[in-house]
Amino acid sequence: MFYVLFCYLVIDKYTPLKKVLSILLVILSTSAGIIFLGCSASSSYKSPITIEKKTGASGLSDYIIIYKNSAKIDFEITRPDITDTSILYCGAGAFTTLDKLDIDGLYICKGKTGNRHRINHYLGGGIEMINGECTILPTAKGKLITDSLVSYIENKKGSFFQQIEMIDSGKCAKYRDSTFFRRRGVVIFKNGKTAIAESTSPILLKTFTEDLAAMGAKELIYTDMGAWDEGWYRNPRSGEVVPLGYDHSQTSKQSNWVVFRR
Repeated sequence: MFYVLFCYLVIDKYTPLKKVLSILLVILSTSAGIIFLGCSASSSYKSPITIEKKTGASGLSDYIIIYKNSAKIDFEITRPDITDTSILYCGAGAFTTLDKLDIDGLYICKGKTGNRHRINHYLGGGIEMINGECTILPTAKGKLITDSLVSYIENKKGSFFQQIEMIDSGKCAKYRDSTFFRRRGVVIFKNGKTAIAESTSPILLKTFTEDLAAMGAKELIYTDMGAWDEGWYRNPRSGEVVPLGYDHSQTSKQSNWVVFRR
């Protein structure tokens, strides 16, 4: 292209040649512009979810971080269909009771409340999901789950469930836990990004909490794991389903799920 431009500038006396070179210059410039625009479009592609792998500050586990980006978070009480390509992430949410095999604590799914009189007074947190976004909040072991809070979420056609609040405003909860499991939770980072974080090794709740705090977590709430740990995410480019968790032995009894939808 630079050679063509040079010829255009120096060969004045050959008018026909100059015209030919002009045409070639326009063609080459247009082609270059198309290539440039194509690269710009590719580089500006924003995936509805982003997958990142990190090593925890403890050095005891690596982590898979699934950023929500433009996807919408919600709560399901009917098993999501793995062939539904609008679902980009799926994993257990609230605990499932061992006696009734139903959702542990009060929950709201798309504006409809269940277990209204079965608030769990041992779990310290909850997660509210409205219009595809979420808020993690302390519940003072269920005392702050008031009629007004429930009515507000119902009126917004939102969702909610109770769980262990692990980080509140950047402050880590304290535990007496001595069990080693893979861990997973919904995290809101200090930069405003929402994600699912999962350890790839069995660790204590304390380790999971402190590792996520070191990554910049502002809020963190647990999601069911152990034998209930089946989950998956969909590669946003290839559409391939990538499994999460390790045990999966109680998957058939799972009662509820957190999902990201495109």
